[in-house]
Amino acid sequence: MATWSQPITFLDLYGSNGLGFLVGDTSSTSVDNRKNSTNMAYVELAGLIKGYWRRRSFDYTASSSPTLTAGTRAYNTPTPSGAVFDSVGRLGFRRSGAWADVPVLGDAEWLEKSSTRTTDAWEPQFARLVQTASATQIELNRPISQNFIDSISALTLEYHIAIAHLSADTDTTVLPRNRVHLILPLAVWYYGMGQGDFKLANGFEKKAEWAKAEMLRHDLTRTGRPRQLRPTYSYTGQRGRVVSRDYGSN
Repeated sequence: MATWSQPITFLDLYGSNGLGFLVGDTSSTSVDNRKNSTNMAYVELAGLIKGYWRRRSFDYTASSSPTLTAGTRAYNTPTPSGAVFDSVGRLGFRRSGAWADVPVLGDAEWLEKSSTRTTDAWEPQFARLVQTASATQIELNRPISQNFIDSISALTLEYHIAIAHLSADTDTTVLPRNRVHLILPLAVWYYGMGQGDFKLANGFEKKAEWAKAEMLRHDLTRTGRPRQLRPTYSYTGQRGRVVSRDYGSN
């Protein structure tokens, strides 16, 4: 099998050295089916978690587009090049260098707490996500004041992009390079199911589940620090004995 290009392209994935090789079909008549299977697997795997590959950041300022404007409380979400906004990660601003969260609430809670009068203008306390006829917007609980713009200067939105289908042969995925290969086992399963080749689908079912598990495992291990289940010190165990070290302590 020939060497793949670096970074791995769409052609590498669906082509004769990728999915075509694994399913034993490299004919031109199967290209569309291999492309569709690859894309279904890619979107499913890449969208399993909101990993760093989907995270983007945008600062609403007096000079950004859209512009942070006094008296305005609804702002269009960013339109990153080659990507589409999907969901809010975190919203907030820095006051004297310290981060201040602006929680994104559900509609019912937001309606109970929001204030829309011009005289209520100042800094946002919370927000919600809304959809207009033409755009997705971040709606703040009260209008931004000019004083907030002058003193804070930026409202920062950390957000996640939607996973877009690959199209051109030279397109590459948003996944880390060492995880792109996980697409193929799931793509084979989709291809087998679509062709009614249940022997092929069943043969790759466990490998497809492994690919999903490997993707999910990244989210569990990327911080490098396990959760603490109970206090490490001053824990009184059985018989009243003070235990100075917890299970799993180094």
